[in-house]
Amino acid sequence: MLLSPKLAGKIINEVQTVMDEDIIVVDANGIIIASTQKNRIGNFHRGAQIVLQTQGKLYIDEVMEKRLEGVRMGINMPIQFEGRIIGVIGVTGSPKEVEHFAELIRRLTELIIQETVRTEQTQSKTRGLEAYFYEWATLQAYDQHFAERGMMLGIPVQSPHICCFLQLGAAQATETEMYERLKYHFETGQDMIVRWGPGLYLLLKDVGAPFSEQRLNKRFVVFQQAFLKKYGQACAIGVGKTAGTFVIHQSFIEAKKALKAAEKSGGIVFYQDLLLDLLVEEVSEDSRKAYLEKTAEKLRGHAGLLETLQAYLANNLSLKETALELHVHINTLHYRLKQITEVTGIDPKTTEGIALFYLAVQLAE
Repeated sequence: MLLSPKLAGKIINEVQTVMDEDIIVVDANGIIIASTQKNRIGNFHRGAQIVLQTQGKLYIDEVMEKRLEGVRMGINMPIQFEGRIIGVIGVTGSPKEVEHFAELIRRLTELIIQETVRTEQTQSKTRGLEAYFYEWATLQAYDQHFAERGMMLGIPVQSPHICCFLQLGAAQATETEMYERLKYHFETGQDMIVRWGPGLYLLLKDVGAPFSEQRLNKRFVVFQQAFLKKYGQACAIGVGKTAGTFVIHQSFIEAKKALKAAEKSGGIVFYQDLLLDLLVEEVSEDSRKAYLEKTAEKLRGHAGLLETLQAYLANNLSLKETALELHVHINTLHYRLKQITEVTGIDPKTTEGIALFYLAVQLAE
């Protein structure tokens, strides 16, 4: 239904802010579905019915006002969409005096309808693409029907792609604005982007023909800088490695793991560059808890020891920088490191001890 009561009400609200005359919007059945006079809504309008039948404007004078059902003096004009009449707009008053205003309102109404239809078509297409992309990313085997659907949607599923996740956080902008900004930066005939969650977007990057990881990284850096300048927030980006055509599930999983690592720093992480993060990602929840209980968790309940260990690691084992950050004398720092050894049985001044504690911090995060 192109001319719904909701849309007609929107038209009335837009128009009544700039003119005093009463206005009605009538549907294709001759029923008033919106009006500046609420008591007229739902009434049949004989004048609008004539307009629908003749497909031309109707001048209603005082004589016609008395003769026709549910009409008032004024002018009725057809509302057209793609060459067909879908409703009628009516303006009360002396027909000749309000004709100019009525023509402007008719044109405004048709523009609003056209814009609404375009928006709905775009949103419908976007929802269809999002549904297909979700299926594409999670599918581990495909059939001919799936491939044909993709081609009908204009998605080059036969071309090799990698998955890239972009987490934009809670920027002060609408999802639509963010989506359009990302499309401007990244979407081409072969590269596609869809919304994946609140502030989260999935970019399918074509890696066929000449592809350069360095060029892709540079594009991401440019976008990050523009995003930071515009919204004052960092943007985390995770990039998968394994290129796929009809099946991209492996790259999808890789991009998720890379994004998880990128979110810690708000940077750009390529899956192939992950080292410790890959190991940490594969650790089960039970193993993680057991490991922490034997290492860092032992320090809880001992004032300042866990904080000292974290500062020590964050400052690359520099005693001077750690003491400065904690605002303690360096002798106090030595004493705390000794306490950490006594409580955990692990010496943070040895290579083995540092490795064990660093892994504990990564698992805790």
